[in-house]
Amino acid sequence: MTRSYASFGMVAALSGVLLLSGCGGSGSPAAVSAASVPPAAAASTGASGAPAAQGSQAAQPSQSTNPSGGYWPATVQLGHNDKLGATVVDGEGFTLYRFDPDSPDPSKATCVGACAVTWPPVLANDKIVFQGLDRGKISTVQRPDGTNQVTIGGWPVYRFSKDTAAGETSGEGVGGTWFAVAPDGRKAKDSDY
Repeated sequence: MTRSYASFGMVAALSGVLLLSGCGGSGSPAAVSAASVPPAAAASTGASGAPAAQGSQAAQPSQSTNPSGGYWPATVQLGHNDKLGATVVDGEGFTLYRFDPDSPDPSKATCVGACAVTWPPVLANDKIVFQGLDRGKISTVQRPDGTNQVTIGGWPVYRFSKDTAAGETSGEGVGGTWFAVAPDGRKAKDSDY
């Protein structure tokens, strides 16, 4: 059975409160764990935890974009690539990547400006649905522009703008720093997932 999880409306709000209250010091994590979000039902759920209406995803656009870079996909889910094994993909089947200069502990996103145009960050909102992924590996990190980015295993995730079709992995190994992300946050090529 595939389990679906709603994103981070509450996490984003809590992240903002923690950052504004000064609780994000050097000893504190940079993002609120997804585990602090109330448990979701086995069916697709919204941020409130209530089951999503049948067909509600069909009425939503598959993604929307942020003018400062990044996009909000309708879903983030488990995928598979014949060469890399288990990967994470967006709802349109596009491979998601991690960037080695980022940090998983504490989570930190460093791809900004022109980088974020070529590698749009996967941004969190209260409508995103997670499918087939371990809830304990999903969280968010606040980006320098104030948006919240999805993390898998602590690693901020991105889509490569030069992948033009679902399942492509042309971003794999770019610059020796970009790699398809596995469901546990590791590089897909190195994961046993």
